[in-house]
Amino acid sequence: MQIGEHVRTDTGWEVVDESPTDDRGITIGSNFMIGNGYVGYRGTRPDQRADGFVGCFVSDTHDMADGVRRELASVPNGLYVRLSADGLPLTFDPAQAAEVELDVRTGECTHRSTWTNGTSEALVSVRRFASLDDLHLMMQQVTVVATHEMELRVHTGIDPEVWSLHGDHLGRVITTREDGLATARCTTPESKVDIAVASSWRFGPDSSQLWPGDDITITSAMAVATSNDDDVPFGPLERSFESAESAIELGYREALERSATRWADFWDTADVVIQGESTMAAQAALRFSIWHNRIATPAHSDRLPIGARGLSCQAYQGAAFWDQEMFNLPAFLLTAPEIARSILVYRWRTLDGARRKAERLGYEGAFYAWISGTTGDELCPDFFFDDVITGRPIRNHFNVWQMHISPDIALTVERYWNVTGDDGFIVDHGAEIVFEVATFVSSFVTFVPHRDRYEIIRLLGPDEWHENVDNEVFTNRVTQIALGAALRIHGWMAEQHPDRLAELDVGDRVDRWRDVHEKLYVPEPDADSLLIEQFDGFFALEDTTPEVLSERLIHPEEYWGWPNGVAVHTQVSKQPDVVQLFAVDPTYPLDVQRANYAFYEPRCAHGSSLSHSVHATVAARLASIEPDLIDQAVEYFMATATLDLESTQQDSVGGTFIGGMHTAANAGAYQTAVFGFGGVRIADGRVCIAPAVPPAWTSITFALVIRGQRLDVTASHDGHVVTSRPTNDARVELVVGDADPAELEPGGALRW
Repeated sequence: MQIGEHVRTDTGWEVVDESPTDDRGITIGSNFMIGNGYVGYRGTRPDQRADGFVGCFVSDTHDMADGVRRELASVPNGLYVRLSADGLPLTFDPAQAAEVELDVRTGECTHRSTWTNGTSEALVSVRRFASLDDLHLMMQQVTVVATHEMELRVHTGIDPEVWSLHGDHLGRVITTREDGLATARCTTPESKVDIAVASSWRFGPDSSQLWPGDDITITSAMAVATSNDDDVPFGPLERSFESAESAIELGYREALERSATRWADFWDTADVVIQGESTMAAQAALRFSIWHNRIATPAHSDRLPIGARGLSCQAYQGAAFWDQEMFNLPAFLLTAPEIARSILVYRWRTLDGARRKAERLGYEGAFYAWISGTTGDELCPDFFFDDVITGRPIRNHFNVWQMHISPDIALTVERYWNVTGDDGFIVDHGAEIVFEVATFVSSFVTFVPHRDRYEIIRLLGPDEWHENVDNEVFTNRVTQIALGAALRIHGWMAEQHPDRLAELDVGDRVDRWRDVHEKLYVPEPDADSLLIEQFDGFFALEDTTPEVLSERLIHPEEYWGWPNGVAVHTQVSKQPDVVQLFAVDPTYPLDVQRANYAFYEPRCAHGSSLSHSVHATVAARLASIEPDLIDQAVEYFMATATLDLESTQQDSVGGTFIGGMHTAANAGAYQTAVFGFGGVRIADGRVCIAPAVPPAWTSITFALVIRGQRLDVTASHDGHVVTSRPTNDARVELVVGDADPAELEPGGALRW
């Protein structure tokens, strides 16, 4: 079944691109990368080099080469293979049929194409995977089938020439090569991280004289290790050597099976099954999205961030944004809570960086970095984009005015606690995060005496085209929620863990939190229209549409936002803001959500990859009172799930490369499926389920892990059921449909 212009699926577990040409190299390399959260290897051909966007990006290798951006290093390529026939290089023939396939069930990618040199040609198949069993390891099999007699020559090993966005992060590369093994060692110039790559290979059969139908297979194992890894007791070179040599002895098939077993464990709770006559495209796109969110996540560590582009490239510096808590983490919260916990522990480990930022800007507490690396210090440059018309840099204020990042994290901490019941996390980590955020926001607000209320001024909300605004509703409301979380956790700690509370030395700060919480201004819906103003003065801006603004552009890569972009003085938003609030806080009355969705949706330009999933999730929820919205929800869901497959987002804005995988959109597809169509939400500390199954779908089935108990949900047009596995050891309290809270026993079921 076709998913898009170039992409199809055959079973719902794979995606196949039928046009993997060089002019689509950025897209193909990202979509068909292999990875495991530790390493990401782009889906390029084995003979390509830096100009073909070849890159292998390794977590925790941040380095600065241009004096501005600290980004992940692209390490030497240990899967390089060059072929020649009768003395002339064989290269990819774009004139003949070719395809590249990603099987997300096992994580294996396969390229199939014809290579030629003008006089000779061969059929070339390339299979490749990154191991989920040994995170340092990637393996590749290149099989060459001769179409006529030829003398084939093979060169394999390590290529130090790799694609890097902002300069050289490898410095001097020291290489060795002998008897089927090559190594490369280097040290990042600025951060002094030692990196080692080992490549081991085997040919079979040995003969290079091929007759029509003869084949030869080159099996390669590439392993990477760094001095920042936790599992390199004898150094990165020894670790990489051990992984590569062990894998080549084990063999490609057995190593793949071991990795696939780990993937099966992941899919046991992560999979979302869509049933229906014409749902295979939606199914494959959703699984593709879930898989990419997982390989972007450093689940092996609780001290590393999820990069906004994962490990697909160096765009956005391999660092965390608010995306991490608002998009990536929720996809694990109810399926792999241990991963969600690690993500939040990372935020605890980076508290000192957040404290340094707050102090530098004149605040108290923890002001989290808008772009956060391994230390939590702010990585976001003051000048992120260039004015493509004048060539002058644009001063954006993502790093000083987009303060909602801190309350976003705090409310996620409480949400994690509600779902998991992980008291130990709150005691050891969560309370400190939330208390420091409460202290920060209490120092950020402004008291307005004649109104007897606190306001928040000079803001930049989710809609990034409108900077320097006051009382931005998303920011004000999540700040209020975060303060409420701090007060609730403080009360619980006072009763249950007074000694730990004393260690945190809150003192009379809690009185300030309570005062701000009670008096903080949060814009309310208008009594007649039910509309909520996005920020002070928003309704006075020009009321126009994204289509009109696009006609005003002088250059196609213009930045639409601050200070003089075409959207700044209009009601056109880059991405949802008020609608984003409803995705985070679904407690607003449905009629209020519907009125605001109807107003803001046509004014959204979808200039962010985060946009579509938010609209889809909220539209699915609103289908209970406006059924026609379910079709729009499906459209937005497919736009999210196929965003990378269809390459609908720009690779460059304002002169800055922002290509690669859109990991938050990948996670957003899961959110729409489960939180939108599955109707799952968290309210008053409980998990609630009220599905909205699209008309063309027969059913949707997914797993939930709540307080350590495994539940299975199936929603269909004939009714819904949630079952508790007999192996569970505790009851789970749920709210299903419009019913009162109910307790589900192990082995029991709730139907409605």
